[in-house]
Amino acid sequence: SLLLTFSIFAQSGKEMILNAENNEINSHFDNRKQKGFYNIMQVSLLFGNSQITDRTPYYPTYNPFSSAIVAPPANYYPNTRSTLSVAPSFTISNGYMFNEHWAAGAGVGFEIFDYNLFPLFAELRYTLWDNKISPFVVVKGGYSLGNLKAKHYDELYQNWARYYLNDVELRHYGGIMFHPEVGVKVPLNENSDLLFTAAYRHQKTKSAARKEYENGQFDEWDHKEDINRLSFGVAIMFR
Repeated sequence: SLLLTFSIFAQSGKEMILNAENNEINSHFDNRKQKGFYNIMQVSLLFGNSQITDRTPYYPTYNPFSSAIVAPPANYYPNTRSTLSVAPSFTISNGYMFNEHWAAGAGVGFEIFDYNLFPLFAELRYTLWDNKISPFVVVKGGYSLGNLKAKHYDELYQNWARYYLNDVELRHYGGIMFHPEVGVKVPLNENSDLLFTAAYRHQKTKSAARKEYENGQFDEWDHKEDINRLSFGVAIMFR
């Protein structure tokens, strides 16, 4: 009888403890801040095709009976191909939650494509619910900055015409970016969430090469490109 009594009280005690823990967890989620400022730190990988130019050397026929003392230099035939590339991205955004569904903010980032880009963007967020695992949708848009100043090259090989230049300055510009995103939010506690995201990135860029001469004249070549990538990332949100 004593053993049976102890086992009944032990089972009841376990149920009371589990119920208390569940109520505490639910109270934490029920008391989550649904209005106020937020901060999100996100790391993503952007997958897409990138152009690479292979240069096959071609040596012109050298005539030993000509007046030239040195053989002519090699020419290069460019062969452009596409390959899969991965660009890492790190962004930080801050904003305001109006209620459990809507939030808006702005952010900055650092991304590495063939050259570095620094996106500045605004974002609008919609979450289905805020007290448990929930899907969400984000729309980001803005402008990405490129190099702040041009860099000088004695010899420059490019993936766009002209493929070879010497004694030039090259500068990379950014452009407009558009970034729709979907994801799942997993609550960690009353003050933070873990986010898993998938997105599409459209980014406009421009590169310009400039060659100046002693008489003050110059030649300039530019190249505009639209970058389209699929993005997969993970983020943590503080509120």
